Amino acid sequence: MSKEIITKLNELDNGLKKLSTERKVVLPHHKTFELVDELREIVQNIKNEVGSND
Repeated sequence: MSKEIITKLNELDNGLKKLSTERKVVLPHHKTFELVDELREIVQNIKNEVGSND
C-alpha cells in the first residue's frame, strides 16, 4: 500500500475516533457535519486512488 493511502487511512481513523465513544469532547453539530464531509472526501480519494491502480 502506498504511503499516501496509509496517511489517508490514518486521517480517516482519527476522524472516526472523534465521532466514537472514545472521544474526549463532544463536537458541536456543525463541526460533526464538517468532519463527516471531510471523512467522506478522504474515502472518495482512497477509492479513486485504488481504482486507478487496477
